[in-house]
Amino acid sequence: MRQTYDAVVIGSGFGGAITACRLAQAGQTVCLLERGPRRQKTDFPRSPYDVTSRALWDEHRRQGFIGYRSFPGMDVIQGCGVGGGSLHYFNVCKQPPAAIFDQPRWPGTITLQRLEPYYLLARRMLDAKPLDPPTGRILPLRTQVFLDAVKNYHPEAGLVDIAVYRDDAGRGSQGACIYCGSCLFGCQVHAKNTLDLNYIRTAESHGTEVFPLHRAEYIEPHGRGYKVSIVRSRPAPGQGTDTLAVAAGKVIVAAGTLGSNELLLKCRDLYKTLPDLSPALGKGFSGNGDFLLAGTLYPDKMVDPSSGPSITAAVSFAAGQQQICIEDLGFPDPLLWYINGSVPTWQRFRQALVFAWHYLRSSLGLTHQSRMDLEIARLFRGGVTTGFLPYLAMGTDAADGVITLDAANSATVNWSHRASMPMFRQIEQHLREISRASGGTYVQSFLWAWPFRKLLTAHPLGGCALSTNPSDGVVNELGEVWNYPNLYVADGSVIPTALSVNPSATISAVAERIAFHMIHGREIEPTDIRSTASAAGPASG
Repeated sequence: MRQTYDAVVIGSGFGGAITACRLAQAGQTVCLLERGPRRQKTDFPRSPYDVTSRALWDEHRRQGFIGYRSFPGMDVIQGCGVGGGSLHYFNVCKQPPAAIFDQPRWPGTITLQRLEPYYLLARRMLDAKPLDPPTGRILPLRTQVFLDAVKNYHPEAGLVDIAVYRDDAGRGSQGACIYCGSCLFGCQVHAKNTLDLNYIRTAESHGTEVFPLHRAEYIEPHGRGYKVSIVRSRPAPGQGTDTLAVAAGKVIVAAGTLGSNELLLKCRDLYKTLPDLSPALGKGFSGNGDFLLAGTLYPDKMVDPSSGPSITAAVSFAAGQQQICIEDLGFPDPLLWYINGSVPTWQRFRQALVFAWHYLRSSLGLTHQSRMDLEIARLFRGGVTTGFLPYLAMGTDAADGVITLDAANSATVNWSHRASMPMFRQIEQHLREISRASGGTYVQSFLWAWPFRKLLTAHPLGGCALSTNPSDGVVNELGEVWNYPNLYVADGSVIPTALSVNPSATISAVAERIAFHMIHGREIEPTDIRSTASAAGPASG
């Protein structure tokens, strides 16, 4: 690592990867810091044991790539590794309704129309398109069941753009999607167009230096720029850490919503290195209205929720100020096996007894093996998940949570569902109606069941919101921190409201805009899009 760079980018998720890429393409020297490790495609877990031992991030063992944080009222999933949340996200690249940007929390200069060209840049780079099944495959059964179910209730369901490669010819290290359903636990064929295969790869080809296992501890003014103090973890467990520092003319904070808020709160309140950060820091947290682990159970219909990309289709609803999106959702086999094994049902108990009886008869030579095969098939077909259609629902929650530092100086989320209850009631009403119209039974999320009323989000937003003045947010409309020139934030933390759709496309578009203004000092034009697209297209080998 050099002592100085033109830019230091903290975090390698969508915001960090994009700004590092664009600044490097513009000829600037860039240092990209990532607290997690770099993973090869064969490193991702597959068996239930692998998932339990190697999927969740463990800082002491330097393992895992999914951070799971539990707070009162809400649990949060976040990325950890080179590529950030793209390593485990569900690939969806979807623009929110235009009405989202009409909300007063958004700076008036930011509209869907203004962001359109930046969405286009990101969509091209991520090669996001509706699912076109690879040769020899059809649409996943789960997709067909979802489309049929929703169209019985609402006719406008359709496929969504997903960043999944499906060309049988192959592309460098990438293979076509094999419908393994393991998007959450990482893609072992690199069919997912994760950030390490496009933006980060392009950034490195233009000189960006990527440093895994490097966590930014605090930022302080230094000359005409800033100095970042870093805790570096040695690769092997037990080897400990050391500290170092790097200086740059500009710093881009993109450590994810929890990470960026934590870092800036420490700079303001613990180390006092950035004392003039906005009093709005940490305010306006949103779970993006995420409503997970609910679904429809069909007594006599096969769904096969583990086959195919994790999300393939969606339907949207608008009612007053509420915006809601519901998508099909697939879970990886290890997770489904766990659910199948842990949820008791009379059907499974009865089939297990029948299976044991036929096994005994087969062992004594009193029946043919073909009968045994039949009973094995029946036993597995009785799993509760084979006929279960899971959903990911999202909506416009109140975005009224607050992120603070706890006693250990780690980010903690204070969030209540109360102000968002009208939206969650609408979500559940839609899910019940979809279930009823398609001949199934609505199954409520066990987290949301009374009296728990707890949520799980993979889309944390807010806390460092874009704003028109420092009393309402932490950064201006171009991502520059109020009172600190050349210090930027470019990730989900700058999004001031829930988006009601998967946020990666909007985070990417906002980051593309921030980077473009950093380089050119103006809005993008059609000729810029053509030149940018030709300079760095979709993932390549």
